Amino acid sequence: MAVAVSEVAVSRRPVWGKRARATINSLVAIILALLVGAIFISIAGASPLPAYRSLVSGSVGSEFAIGQTLIQAVPLLVIGLGLALAFRARVYNIGADGQFYLGALAAGAVAIGLPGTFGPLLIVISLIAGALAGGFWGWIVGFLRARWAVNVVISSLLLSYIATYIFTYVIRRPLRDSTASGLLGKGIPDAAQLPLVSGFGVHIGLFIALLLVPIVGYVMTRTPFGFRVRMLGMNPDAAQTTGVNSGRLIIVLMVISGGLAGLAGAIQLAGVADRLDPTLSNGYGFTAIVVALLGRLSATGVLLAALFLGALNAGGQAMSINDDVPYAVVLAIQGVFVIFLLVADRLARGR
Repeated sequence: MAVAVSEVAVSRRPVWGKRARATINSLVAIILALLVGAIFISIAGASPLPAYRSLVSGSVGSEFAIGQTLIQAVPLLVIGLGLALAFRARVYNIGADGQFYLGALAAGAVAIGLPGTFGPLLIVISLIAGALAGGFWGWIVGFLRARWAVNVVISSLLLSYIATYIFTYVIRRPLRDSTASGLLGKGIPDAAQLPLVSGFGVHIGLFIALLLVPIVGYVMTRTPFGFRVRMLGMNPDAAQTTGVNSGRLIIVLMVISGGLAGLAGAIQLAGVADRLDPTLSNGYGFTAIVVALLGRLSATGVLLAALFLGALNAGGQAMSINDDVPYAVVLAIQGVFVIFLLVADRLARGR
């Protein structure tokens, strides 16, 4: 018995050592990022300490600040979950931003076109429409890859530009708000807007995003589908030999990934913007790529990474307003944090 216990203890040492190394690397990365960020802030003519105080207070310093962090994290979390699932199979969907916009456009068109008598059902219908639109845009990428071996990165990125132009055309012509001075689409009816949670001012789309975490995590780790995804990512030839239809699986992954990006666009429209707006996405589709990688392609990791980047976004906006730090510097600081953490993660894994 003593021998067995000692063997278990020995087998666990490398795991704990790896976790400790990962924690230390992350702490060092954060400290280095703070130092580099302080240099950027000083060059911009501001004082680093008050700026960092604004960063913290603007992200977690009050109920309103926490609410803003969560609002920023919701689209990153929803999109990041879909990307993490696809990336596990080395299906690199880079066009989530376009799928996000198409999802918002479909949700907005449905909400505006259907009568308000649908009541709460209008929210459900518009969210489903957004997910279907994003999924369809992802299906195009998957079909091109499965049928003619078109590179997923290139096709998804180019289709993202097309989706953005479609969105811009629709809000410029058929769904333009004629009463607005700038380029804005029509607003959605109150019946299609997501209710807010009292206190924090967060829309209920947060609970949709949180519900997706265990669902996607279960699919990744506990289902035959998740096993086939991992197999395709590790060795496509071996997966094909064992009977995995790689073409069909890539299509399914792109539909899921695009569908979640479209759902994120619909949630953002119904919970935050309340109208079709060309600035609806704050680069969420591209930032979610970082979220997926920073979260190590796991559902829980994506949740933590989305919260972290959401806090950086919310706190960075507060820092820009309160301490007169140019927003370009804020974006640079956010980039420094992400780069250092990604490097720390890579070093912790010894690769």
